[in-house]
Amino acid sequence: MKKILLATCLFIIVSCSKKEELNKTFIGNLPIVSATSPTATVARQKIISNVRCELSSLSGSVYFQGFEITETSQHHFNISANALYKNWNTQIGMPVIWTMDTTVSINTTISGAYILNFYNAAVLLKSDTVAVN
Repeated sequence: MKKILLATCLFIIVSCSKKEELNKTFIGNLPIVSATSPTATVARQKIISNVRCELSSLSGSVYFQGFEITETSQHHFNISANALYKNWNTQIGMPVIWTMDTTVSINTTISGAYILNFYNAAVLLKSDTVAVN
């Protein structure tokens, strides 16, 4: 009986001391720190905005997955960046700043004012208005 009780206690202690899984891999928002759009363009040409994404990490890898572009109403676009995070902040180390410069393009069909809203998750970073002639 004592052996069974001892084995049960040992099993419980080992089970409770199991470490959390360190492999944190997920797809999430990639912070946009700046965006620059032209003030005007011609109809049927793309609006090309320069975008800089940046974040700080202790470890892991970041793989840019692209932009999520949603047209909320005619000529109004919500834009956010997404990334795949692998082994994200699983080890303690010196903080590293990860930076990426890229572009996002919006097709124009007719003339008018195009509104580009750049978001970090649910927070509006910047709103650009582009006149399409």
